[in-house]
Amino acid sequence: MEPRKSSLHVGPVGVEDSWRPADLALLPRIGSAHGSAIAQALDEVLSALSEEGDRLITAFELPPGFVEAMRAAGFPVDPVPRGDGVGGVVARTLAQADVIRPQVAGMTLRPYAARPEYEDLASALDLAYTAPTAECAMRVNSKTWSNEVVLAHGWNGAAWPVTSLAELERRVAQAGSVVLLKDPYGVSGQGTLAIRSKAAYRSVARHLARQVDRGKRLELLVQPLFEKHRDISSHWHICPNGSVRSTGLLENDVEGFRYRGSSPVDPESFRRQELEHIDTAGRTLCKELFAAGYFGPVDIDGLITTDGTVVPCLEVNARVSMGTVALALTRHAARLGLRATLEFINVRLDAEARPFPSFVNRLDDAGLLYRRQRPGVVPVAANTLTRGERGRLVLGVFHPPGDAARVLREAIGIACACGIHPEDQRHPCHARPTDDPER
Repeated sequence: MEPRKSSLHVGPVGVEDSWRPADLALLPRIGSAHGSAIAQALDEVLSALSEEGDRLITAFELPPGFVEAMRAAGFPVDPVPRGDGVGGVVARTLAQADVIRPQVAGMTLRPYAARPEYEDLASALDLAYTAPTAECAMRVNSKTWSNEVVLAHGWNGAAWPVTSLAELERRVAQAGSVVLLKDPYGVSGQGTLAIRSKAAYRSVARHLARQVDRGKRLELLVQPLFEKHRDISSHWHICPNGSVRSTGLLENDVEGFRYRGSSPVDPESFRRQELEHIDTAGRTLCKELFAAGYFGPVDIDGLITTDGTVVPCLEVNARVSMGTVALALTRHAARLGLRATLEFINVRLDAEARPFPSFVNRLDDAGLLYRRQRPGVVPVAANTLTRGERGRLVLGVFHPPGDAARVLREAIGIACACGIHPEDQRHPCHARPTDDPER
């Protein structure tokens, strides 16, 4: 067996907008400058994929406390110095290629997802890089493509594709009291709207009609709302020769349509038929992906309804995903007889606070910073807490079986003392002002 080649991990994490055709109409979105900055900083979660000898390029400079905490937890993070320059990660790296090239010699480029600029980056840095074409990645990551596979195989959970306002109105009326409108390239709550009233539908229809009148093309999926019992994701890897291996099954914490974390599943909590259905559908989807030209990591999101119906595929993420990160934490924890969960917690930050270094130090003082010899938590991103008055606490929680809630609760208490206040009512120190527009 050939020795493993070291990897250069690079983002950005938010790639869906770069895949979506420019002529598509957009659903209404809720966003902010803070949200955009937080999303840029999420490339730091790739640190959890680091193995000995790997390097990492991120949008923002990593604070020393983050690197030290991750290394102490067993993740050998080795960031490439950011240097000066403007623009996104890839553009900045290309501009500094002569300086960076000797630091990454002999490595394999492993980006978050296939994009055309990574071919230029690999060439500029003299890195090995084998990936599907960006055009293939764009096609198979569309919910339209995965819905066609669902329809072709007769699986539960198919949506109606619509390409006109008249067809949209007809399908919404057909769906019943609550209907979901899905953008083919939407992600993490930004691409799905629940329509619960005629007034809400009319508002969205007017928003779309104005874009269509300006020449935009309509492409949406219309789907009834399922009564959800469990959010799940099956994970796979397709090798360049077409062979497929399962890399794990996760249960996801999703509020509305926003991702809040993942944890490993207990196979005993599933019926045998459920596991067989998920496995069979996953392998079939991987064969379809390979036939379409894709190979690499695959995350298939699905769910189980309250009546036990298995919906094996709501969408396909043909790329690295937050589930990939959660599985890396899980594999690491298993070697020590622990379990691991990945937690995403939206927070408000006290003015003038320096929350990240304070949080890490207080975790360490309390014996709750995970250092492999004891349960605890480790921040899997740092700059998601440094970009403004709002942020996101991204934690790997390492715990004995059945003890995740206690470890997380104690960590959240420390976060609150550092000026990091969860917006989620499930957590202690929940803080959401009465004038919050999302209330």
